Amino acid sequence: MTLDFEKHWEKTFRYAKANSPYYRELFRSSSDMPRLEDVPMVDKKILSERNLEFLSAPRERIAEIVTTSGTTGKPLLWMLTDGDLKRLALNEKLSFECVGLAAHDTVLLAVAMDRCFLAGLAYWQGLRELGCASVRVGPPSATLILEMIDRIQPTAIIAVPSFLRVIAEKAAEAKYDLKNSPIRKTVCIGEPVRDASFNLNTSGRAIEAAWGARAYSTYGVTELANSLCECDAGQGGHLHDAMLHIEIVDDDGKHLPDGVVGEVVATTFGVEAMPVIRYRTGDCAALFRSPCACGRTTPRLGPIVGRKNQKLKFKGASLFPSSLQTVLDEFNGVESYVIVVRMEAELSDSIEVLVQGQVAVEMLREAIQARTKIAPKVRHASREEIEALQMPPQARKRNTFVDLR
Repeated sequence: MTLDFEKHWEKTFRYAKANSPYYRELFRSSSDMPRLEDVPMVDKKILSERNLEFLSAPRERIAEIVTTSGTTGKPLLWMLTDGDLKRLALNEKLSFECVGLAAHDTVLLAVAMDRCFLAGLAYWQGLRELGCASVRVGPPSATLILEMIDRIQPTAIIAVPSFLRVIAEKAAEAKYDLKNSPIRKTVCIGEPVRDASFNLNTSGRAIEAAWGARAYSTYGVTELANSLCECDAGQGGHLHDAMLHIEIVDDDGKHLPDGVVGEVVATTFGVEAMPVIRYRTGDCAALFRSPCACGRTTPRLGPIVGRKNQKLKFKGASLFPSSLQTVLDEFNGVESYVIVVRMEAELSDSIEVLVQGQVAVEMLREAIQARTKIAPKVRHASREEIEALQMPPQARKRNTFVDLR
């Protein structure tokens, strides 16, 4: 560990112990600062059950209250001080600099700013910190996005990849040539655009082909008030290590070597309202510490290959939903789909794939088996049935994986 790490860790430890009810109890018997790796990890369940015990600042200093998405349980209340918002803005500025954005850029923010959503707020603040002109158009309408592109001539857009593809489809219908628009960078949030080998996946390739613009991958977690964005090298999201420390661990909590996929565990530095120490995010990825081709020497987080609690067990085989999604994204004729998983037995899941489009389900099932070694149930479904599963009430983003276990 570097001297900078030790300085940041000591400051975080002493602050959390003095101010957080949860950490005051955890470190009650610690007269000396423990090694970070000796501190017990916390997960979403603990954060949910003891949510406000992580609050380390008086309520009169809270400037913003947001919530998590709630995709893996009850949404958490997450609070930020004015200092936390400044930290957030600086983090996003550094991330956008990785993308190559600068003050001369005009950026369309096709991201929700309402419903207690942190990401839209974070991106907006980062763009202001960078000096960019930002257009908070949100994600209400692909038609509106195209109108704003035509009127404002932005140079970049921030959006969920699936929405970028919807916009591209609407542009094709309207005979609007996105490739000739001034947009040259698409910053993709919330969904992967690269696979574990850093190659663009089907979604990433489709975005670059339709938009004639570079697709950049990002990763962020509300509880960390932090995001990591890749640079032109496309070899993982750059970590701002004065604000965040990342470990990659196996199922037993042991550290894994660089380049090996495991669970992402994070410790925040410099957070005032709700610091977290060794937080198990549930996301699975690999960490890389070798210098990047861009010249940066900070660690990089590889593409998220799945969530630990979403790992599927099917007749002795284990896989992440992303393996199925890759096949479905690439299969000709599949217009939309959703993967529904239920518990069949303690060591085996029931997997059903619902598809809409001109596709032979038996051929699709064979393609899935050839790529993943499993043969789930595949059936046709209406667009309405799939839409209802992808976007249930109160959902913030479309989901092609529905876990009913």
